[in-house]
Amino acid sequence: MSVLPRTCFKKFYETGFYNEEEIDLELRNSLEEVFTLPLASEVLEPLNTDLVLDVYVPNFQQGAGGNVELGTLGGFAFFWRPKVSVKARLFNLKTKKTKHIFSSTEVITGWRFVNGILSLKHFFGLSAAFNKNDMNELLYKACNNILIQIQNKL
Repeated sequence: MSVLPRTCFKKFYETGFYNEEEIDLELRNSLEEVFTLPLASEVLEPLNTDLVLDVYVPNFQQGAGGNVELGTLGGFAFFWRPKVSVKARLFNLKTKKTKHIFSSTEVITGWRFVNGILSLKHFFGLSAAFNKNDMNELLYKACNNILIQIQNKL
């Protein structure tokens, strides 16, 4: 289980209580809570029917916004909503052959996004518009979707 490091420009605009490493660690810990499975490396004699689930978060964004000033031409604002994507690969432990690949992305609703951005605490800089609880909620929903997909395939 892993959370891939972010490389997009959005991470520089997103503010909150956590730096990049802390939110990565928080999401990784939450992944481990959801998928409490034994490690594949602990299986000494794999059977032909043993399957491995490799789960990772390829990208996430906490949600924020910014603005671009164009001098006398004015400017414009831009925003993006919090989002968490989860991918999982189910493969045979013995042969390493992939059986299925699953993915799910959860995004905060538009109404909830507007409420967070326009909150007084966020407006006055007392807190981030979205925090670890919001990110974990999106992660749990995405993981639940992955588990439903696995159940439907097997």
